[in-house]
Parts: sequence; structure tokens; C-alpha cells
Amino acid sequence: MDDFLSESQSGGSFLTLYAFILQRLNSEYTAANERRILALINTWTMQVFPSGPGDEAKLFLWWHKALNLSVEQLQPQAGNTEVSGVVMGLLRLQNRLLQLGEDRLNSGLLGAIGLGKRSPVSNKFRVVVRCLAAFLSIQVPSESELRLQPTTDLQLSAKAQQMLGMLETMSGNKQYAEVQEALNKAVQFIRYPGHCFKDGPRLLALVVNLLYSDLRYLHVIRLP
Repeated sequence: MDDFLSESQSGGSFLTLYAFILQRLNSEYTAANERRILALINTWTMQVFPSGPGDEAKLFLWWHKALNLSVEQLQPQAGNTEVSGVVMGLLRLQNRLLQLGEDRLNSGLLGAIGLGKRSPVSNKFRVVVRCLAAFLSIQVPSESELRLQPTTDLQLSAKAQQMLGMLETMSGNKQYAEVQEALNKAVQFIRYPGHCFKDGPRLLALVVNLLYSDLRYLHVIRLP
């Protein structure tokens, strides 16, 4: 099984791995199993990089499932240890999303000095991952902070302000002209203080619905 999963990762068979996730979840309806699946999605996300527009959107299925599972795990009855593990996973996801949204690959010597090859992902994908990362930077700003309830205003960290500023700069960039509607709606969603962490799946569905409406396999994360 491990060889099969490794081959699926290296071959970009992200839908196959999503089916594996669903099968594992359906085999055992426990909080412990959900945490194992969350850890698995996190590990896979750290290990894979989409080869281009043909497979990038399949990762949204993983992350939508991870966000929903995280919401379930962060219910009031959850213990401190369980909550801490989920929060750490969300912080790792946030950092990985930022890496996936870079304009250039940051691996190797040239990547380390900002001269890596242009990333093969599309501008649409960059919008999705940067929006999700910005949202998480507000809702999960640190290991000890988590917005599980809406408030009347947002307290933005320096990092969150920087990430929102990046999104707003993209909105005025000609390179992203075709995705401006999605960017503007996402920023409005992210800035609304009435949204909290549990609204993460809705944000992902909103942006995906605007940018990837032609992909049938994403119907499971469409907005109603």
C-alpha cells in the first residue's frame, strides 16, 4: 500500500489519493481516525507540487476535506492536546500554501536566491492558495490563537496585513486581470469580521466556484 501511495503522489494521481482519503474516513468514524487523515493530508501537501493546470485543482479536494475535518476537531469538547495538533497542522498548511503560490520555484540554488524557474501553476491556482493562506493567517495567527467565533472587528497581525496587502496588489495587477472578480470577492470575504475559522470551506468553495466552474470533479465543494 505504501508503494501505491508513493507512486500516486509522484505520478500526480491526486484524485486517487482523495479517493483513498474518503475510503479511510468511511472505514472508521472516530475523532482519532480523522486526526490521522488530517496528518496524512498535511504530509502529502508538503510532499507534492502540481505539474501544471491539469492537476493543480485536484488539491482543492484535499484541502476542503482538511478544513472540514479541522472544524470538526476544534469543537468545544476537544482536549488541549488534540486542538494543539490541529492548530499546528493548520499553521504548516498556511506556510505550504504560500510556497505553492510563489511565482517562481524556490528549490535549488537558483531558487534560494529568487532566480528559480517560473512555477508551472496557473494564476487561478495562485489566487486560490494565496486567498486561503491569507484567511488562515487571520483565523489561526499563532499556536495559541484561534478564531472560532465571529467578532465585530478583526485584529490583524503584521503577517495578515502583509498577506491581505499582497492580494489587493494582485487585484490591481494586469497579470491577474482575468481573476479580479474572484480576488475582490475573496478579499471582501476574508476581511468580514463575521467570518471565523469554520467559514474556511465556504471561502474555498467561493473562489473555486468563480475560477474553476468547468471542472466537474469539484462539484463536491461547490457553494449551494
